[in-house]
Amino acid sequence: MAIEEGGALLSLPAECDRLLGPDHTVAIGAAHNHAWALYLLGRFEEADEEIRRVADAYVRRFGPEYPIVLAARQLSARTRAALGHPDAAVELMTEVVARRERALGPGHPFTVAGRRLLDDLASGNWRPPGA
Repeated sequence: MAIEEGGALLSLPAECDRLLGPDHTVAIGAAHNHAWALYLLGRFEEADEEIRRVADAYVRRFGPEYPIVLAARQLSARTRAALGHPDAAVELMTEVVARRERALGPGHPFTVAGRRLLDDLASGNWRPPGA
């Protein structure tokens, strides 16, 4: 089994796809976790590609308002910003926060965390891992 720097398994998402199918909840979750690991390792382009696929799969499975969809889109906003696209990141996080307010309420911890990230992105105070 292939191991990435920091211990993340390279083959786990592919194995889940092979065994369960690419739209299985566990396979999508494995890819989501892998995208997060890539992001933390500073491999922003790879993380961005993977989390976009994950978000699309989650939308097909659960619809656009589901909390895990919005978590994937939040990571996508982070990767977009890390790749030098702060306007795209702010636009995406604005949508995430609005959807969380509708689905979860303005005081929910996920909504509050999303709003905090949006504020940091919009103000230029946000920095990616390792910066």
